[in-house]
Amino acid sequence: MNLVHEAMARETSQDGKKPKKETKKNAWTRFIATFLTWILLNLIWMYFSHAVAVNEVNEHDRVIDSEYVLNVPNMFGLDRETPVDMSCDFRPKNSTVPIVTVRIHHEELFWDNSEDLSLIWEGNSSDDCRVDQLTLPPGEHRFHTTVIMDGEEVTNPSSYISAEMELGMHLWEPFRMEGFVVANLLGLFLGLADRVIRQIIRKRRESRVRNLPLHKRRQKEEWEQLAHSMAGGDPVDVDDLVGFQLQDENESAEMQRRRMRERFAAQAAEADGDIDEFVDDDAVDQDDELGKGTTEGLTGKVERDRNIRTVGDLWRQLSGSDSKKKRK
Repeated sequence: MNLVHEAMARETSQDGKKPKKETKKNAWTRFIATFLTWILLNLIWMYFSHAVAVNEVNEHDRVIDSEYVLNVPNMFGLDRETPVDMSCDFRPKNSTVPIVTVRIHHEELFWDNSEDLSLIWEGNSSDDCRVDQLTLPPGEHRFHTTVIMDGEEVTNPSSYISAEMELGMHLWEPFRMEGFVVANLLGLFLGLADRVIRQIIRKRRESRVRNLPLHKRRQKEEWEQLAHSMAGGDPVDVDDLVGFQLQDENESAEMQRRRMRERFAAQAAEADGDIDEFVDDDAVDQDDELGKGTTEGLTGKVERDRNIRTVGDLWRQLSGSDSKKKRK
């Protein structure tokens, strides 16, 4: 069967269905990869949308910062309000100091230098400090911590109490919905871009294959099938490996390359209509250098050598004879 008939038979045979199955399998794999990417993008945004920027105001056994300034950024210039969590803990300095009153005020500074002072927590130094979540607009905010004893403000609060206070800003919380929309659009874009890029690559590959001669196309198909089988893919038929049959173990690599060149040249000559026999110039030059061979040592009665029982014995004996020749 010539190459044209083989190509037609390949297209009409049941083996032609294998690429379709492989295409469906690859499409399903790409769909799963796109779906996992979409889920991963949403999970990443969900994690970052709950991220908190912690600002440490006070810490136990340190001097109390009675006036802390917090700058709330204007994210993307959209003037969104930012949720802020406050955690606080107050303790008496030691067992000898009296119980005092602690007050926390929030002061917002406006663009016209006006101020808005509000009380957000008041209690004794032995009480639990709990403050609801604050919603602060962009700008500068001040938090005042004052200690009251006998109705008067203490000038040195660190002498009476030990304080711990933190402010946590949820910077991405105002953009949570927009973030999910962007993550979904990005996942959709990646899926479509992957599909478009694969189609462009496939069309370029098909155009290159169409421009190849028929015998080159046949050799390319055989090599791809062999490589796919060696890589652990679907098993191929014996007929698919005609151009790549394994040679005998005792045949040299040079002889195998020569046979391969002859086979490819014969296919090319048959496709071009050239029926002249292929002549390997390298092999002819090599034969001319070797000269005419003889049958010396290959005729006569075969004598049994009892020292040779295995292939290893034969190999050692041949190796020994070669080394003796080299010494001579």
